[in-house]
Amino acid sequence: MLTNYLKIAWRNLRKNSTYAFINVVGLGLGIGCALLIFALVRYHYQIDRHHHNYDRIYQFTSKFISPEGDFNTNGIPYPFGKALRTDHPEIEHVAMLEEWYEPMVLVPTVTGPGKKIKDTDHAGAFAEPAFFQIFDYTWLAGGPDDLTQPGTVVISADRARTYFGTINNVLGLTIRLDARTPARVVGVFADYKDNTDLAYSIIASWSTLKEQRGSSPEAEPFDNTNGSTHCFAIFNSHYTAANWNRQMLAFVKKNNPKNARKTDYPAQPFSAMHLSADFGGVSRGLLLSLFAIGLLLIGTASINFVNLATAQALSRAREVGVRKVLGSTQSQLFWQFMGETALIVLAATALAIGLFQYGQTLAQTYLHGVFRFTFYFSPSIIGWLLVLIVGVTLLAGLYPALVLAGFRPVVALAGRLTTRQAGGISIRRGLVVTQFAISQVLIIGLVVVASQLRYVREKDLGFRKDAILTISLPDLPSQDVTKLNTFRNLATALPDVDQISYSMGGPPQSTSTSHTTIRFDTHTEDEKFGPQQAFIDADYVGLYGLKLVAGRNLQRSDTAREALVNETFVRRLGLKPTDVLGKHLHRGGFVPLGLEVVGVLKDYNQSDLKSSIDPMFLTTLASGYYSASVQLRSTNYQRAIKQLETAYSRVYPDNFFATQFVDDRIERSYQQEQTMGNLINFFAGVALLIGCMGLYGLVLFMVAQKTKEIGVRKVLGASVSNILWLLSREFVRLILIAFTLAVPLAWWVMSRWLNNFKYKISLAPGIFLIALLATIAVAALTVSFQSIKAALMNPVKSLKTE
Repeated sequence: MLTNYLKIAWRNLRKNSTYAFINVVGLGLGIGCALLIFALVRYHYQIDRHHHNYDRIYQFTSKFISPEGDFNTNGIPYPFGKALRTDHPEIEHVAMLEEWYEPMVLVPTVTGPGKKIKDTDHAGAFAEPAFFQIFDYTWLAGGPDDLTQPGTVVISADRARTYFGTINNVLGLTIRLDARTPARVVGVFADYKDNTDLAYSIIASWSTLKEQRGSSPEAEPFDNTNGSTHCFAIFNSHYTAANWNRQMLAFVKKNNPKNARKTDYPAQPFSAMHLSADFGGVSRGLLLSLFAIGLLLIGTASINFVNLATAQALSRAREVGVRKVLGSTQSQLFWQFMGETALIVLAATALAIGLFQYGQTLAQTYLHGVFRFTFYFSPSIIGWLLVLIVGVTLLAGLYPALVLAGFRPVVALAGRLTTRQAGGISIRRGLVVTQFAISQVLIIGLVVVASQLRYVREKDLGFRKDAILTISLPDLPSQDVTKLNTFRNLATALPDVDQISYSMGGPPQSTSTSHTTIRFDTHTEDEKFGPQQAFIDADYVGLYGLKLVAGRNLQRSDTAREALVNETFVRRLGLKPTDVLGKHLHRGGFVPLGLEVVGVLKDYNQSDLKSSIDPMFLTTLASGYYSASVQLRSTNYQRAIKQLETAYSRVYPDNFFATQFVDDRIERSYQQEQTMGNLINFFAGVALLIGCMGLYGLVLFMVAQKTKEIGVRKVLGASVSNILWLLSREFVRLILIAFTLAVPLAWWVMSRWLNNFKYKISLAPGIFLIALLATIAVAALTVSFQSIKAALMNPVKSLKTE
């Protein structure tokens, strides 16, 4: 019996090869995309789960409370860990960590000055020893025991090979962090898999940070929060997050009394950090949206199968009638047709596995940021594949099998079976509407994303960005003013350089790393808002083309004496621009008391358009300059960069020369949105392709069914355009119905996505009209070939055939 079923199934597939091809390719694309999306979602839900204390690890965060809205960051004040251990010794483990971006080391050699090596793929870190009691590492040599001592470091196996050519006999060797701070290698750990947010290639002891900075981190004020400083802890049954929440206010009042009403330090489960967009993680909603898209693609491919299978039911009616007359039961026929479906699904699965394998290369090449992931055939992936095979077989095959197996043999053999009995026109219409509604939602999504990205690229950010090159300065506790002046003189003497400016960092820059508290003039308390601070020189305003609405620019100085504020700062004070001139800003920490406000800058977007313009003050402070901005006058950028590198190497021979154009940095800040746009483009294309393949199959069936009608109409004088409209009007009507269903859903989804931006496009009717016209155009192209062929057919031949 089984052999007979397989033979019949194979003969039917060969006989209807076009329909079989459409079903196999459609289902293969749907299953392949769903498999890729599941792998991406699974990857993000599995991040860092290999740590055996995973469920007990917490990360402390900072929450700044203001009437305008709360601001969250995973940054923590430097002395937080020490205070936590002092006040709450019952917490099992507490570890501070300071991230070190693009770590550069100098590896001494027997001859010569040594080799400089910079890791641009992974960050480094300075960490307390307890970090390795909280998180699991596999040690290939040595270990973290000696990290209690200053001037010690552990490195990954990859870095060991890069620095020394081997992972053997490297313990005790010395490298120089940032080419200046000596550090002895005391451990080598195994390289990371791509399954962690803590992929640090080099980790130095926390006490080494004092030598690197030139001062003790714990000496920093508690109200100075650094976005790259983190605190982790392990809670247990004796001390839980609930205990911390009850005691947090008392902790803040003791250690940060000035800001007790404005600052909280919530303890977040480490398991939730990766899936929290508030702390730079992946949006859980985004992952669920991608997962929903995968299911929709499976659905639209299954719709194709159902439509084509029920459309062909009439041609198999006599087969069903004969089998029933010869004794086949309804259940036997049902499983025969389900077996045919399973055969098609298995063929589609083979195609999907090929797409999945090929997609690995594409994912690593074209997916960036939170979308980047590594996948492979793990047990969960194989399990998901089996679920897809069974689910798609049931979803696609159940209804057609029930329809075919349910034919009455007398009616089937007599040829009196109607289209309604063979699956029903209304059901097929509903499925086609669903299919094109899905496609139009995705097309609207890609139009919205593309429009928003074009908007953020073209919007005037309030500063000049063309032909400005930023150069990273050495990350020193305090910059050498003499060297700054020397590099300025060398750079401005170059024919390709127009001007140069020093700053903490040119726009756009993160708003999470430089917020502080401030007290304005004669006010007795700190302001309720925490402004962003920036250190710039007197050339910064002119180089970036910033506009003054009141007052004047800063005078040249290497220390902090005067300040500029932006319009938002003035508005938060409830004053006019002229009212703040001559007044003073007071705060401690890096900036001395009594900065005189000498000018008010017109608001500009100091960060990306996903953030609002924050209140901000800018002052001169040479020790806080970490970036040089160079305005180029020549379009020969390669020559200019090479000349600047020569000048830089003369002043900073031990440091790496790292550059980036401002407009490139702006573009990179929207990389996640760009990648999301590419994903939506791809999935919308796949959905539309699957839909059009099904549409093509239905047109083939319709033409075959209407051959005699078309011939009669042509004999009676119908034109080619009349025939085309006869075959196309049904689909146009269904697409319009799909559009009315797609618009509300697409508007809701894309409105939520646009809410991530403070500055955004409006969802104008034209966006939805583009999606409708695109769908109609693609559907028309799909239908036109067979429709034109049928319309041009000789009516005598078609009637004779009938």
